[in-house]
Amino acid sequence: MQYADFAAWQRGQMDGEVMEKQFAFWKRHLSGAPHFLELPTDKPRPPVQSFRGAHAERLLSKSLAGELKQLTRTEGATEFMTLLAAFKILLHRYTRQAHFVVGTPIAGRTQLETEGLIGFFVNTLALHTDLSGNPTFRELLARVRQTVLDGFAHQDLPLERLVEELQPARSPGHAPLVQVLFTLQSDATKELKLAKLSVEPMKVDTGTAKFDLTVAVEEWPDGLLVEMEYNADLFCEETIARMLSHFQTLLEGVVADPGGRIGELPLLSDVERQQILVNWNPDVAQRTSYPCARSLHELFAEQVMRTPEGVAVTDGEQRVTYAELNRRANQLAHRLRALGVGPEVMVGLCLERSVEMVVGVLAVLKTLAQAAP
Repeated sequence: MQYADFAAWQRGQMDGEVMEKQFAFWKRHLSGAPHFLELPTDKPRPPVQSFRGAHAERLLSKSLAGELKQLTRTEGATEFMTLLAAFKILLHRYTRQAHFVVGTPIAGRTQLETEGLIGFFVNTLALHTDLSGNPTFRELLARVRQTVLDGFAHQDLPLERLVEELQPARSPGHAPLVQVLFTLQSDATKELKLAKLSVEPMKVDTGTAKFDLTVAVEEWPDGLLVEMEYNADLFCEETIARMLSHFQTLLEGVVADPGGRIGELPLLSDVERQQILVNWNPDVAQRTSYPCARSLHELFAEQVMRTPEGVAVTDGEQRVTYAELNRRANQLAHRLRALGVGPEVMVGLCLERSVEMVVGVLAVLKTLAQAAP
């Protein structure tokens, strides 16, 4: 068996019944999936990819790795499935997309005869998972498990042929179908032994990135090493470092509460939460509590009685007192009520941030509560 024999066999499969079934599966699998994953970027996407890249990494603790293994066994999944499910949650929280595709490379050596051959067998699977409905992590893991099993059962179709067949929207600034890649290497530290040769792994920074983002998780004796290769035309180093931190926090939240909803699992570390909620809000300690059971328009009316001539809203040079704001809101509330607006009636408000917007909000609240005098 030579590589040429495999190439001839693969070429023969391209036009056969087996490939027709593979095409049919992938068409169904990718139905409804968007052509692009809209990750928020630090810089505008260039019209043409330059493939200029950089990488960052973070080592997750051995204890967290052990907890993930235990969760994986409990749920009847694999570590790849568990980590992929968590990574998809991270992308979902970043993009708010419930449907998107993440690629994963596979060895492609499905036949015993090919295991000892030197040659290129690698293929990329475009894995589409539905994250809609705010499922629990356990529920999402079950979806991802089925997605992975189905994808690996139909792995013989080359991604290039799938792109040719589906004809997705093409852009020189995007890779087709797959813009983000995820992989797990479970034998990253396995020693390679060759007769009369001493082999030592050496990492090479190529300064390139084939995709917008490639995440590779490697199993090490002291934990899980998460590496991110990213498009330097799109992302800053600080953003990727924050993304690595969010991924770690998310994994910690998953093992702590696998029954938690994916939209509620934690992303922010304690340090980041302190920075956002306290350090960037120096007046937080001076804030005044208010009766949460009272409605906003009732609290506003009481403030009007206390300080009618006090300034309620400023907009540039414009200053509006509480009494004036209340008068204008009541006037609009009467008009809305004359138009039939009342409790349980939806009112749309489309305004720029302005005094008029505040008037509109108060008027709607007064009208729905039938509180306008």
